Amino acid sequence: MTGSLAVVMAALLPSRSLAEALADAERAEAERVMRHSRYGVIETVQRLEDAALSRGLSVLARLSVPKQPVIVLASSVGGTLVVMDEATERVQMPFCLQVRPRADGSAEILLPALAAPQSLAEWLDVPERVVADLALLPAVIEQAAG
Repeated sequence: MTGSLAVVMAALLPSRSLAEALADAERAEAERVMRHSRYGVIETVQRLEDAALSRGLSVLARLSVPKQPVIVLASSVGGTLVVMDEATERVQMPFCLQVRPRADGSAEILLPALAAPQSLAEWLDVPERVVADLALLPAVIEQAAG
């Protein structure tokens, strides 16, 4: 578990210069799919966790980034998927959901684009059950944001 958490932290926390970190943040923002939740951040996080658990997924980690919590889900077969296409690429985690506040008190849920339904056909090297769990994420988000 410690090793897994280290990978999660490495994927989420920048370890480079501020300029590189900002560029990564902009790129990561462009690589995410957003869904509006009518609930506030805290309630949205709880609803996401409940929706994930109801579909057989579990919560691997909850990270309290100031005002923008991150939830790392685990597949029903255990563990979470970590992707890195090239040695110079940033580590990505398709089962990682970020929740951030909106000015009106509601929240936004951010899903990595590589976990979006149109990307699932690209997961040829991933076990079928894990791909099926990835396919559940839009329904988890929809249920939570409802």
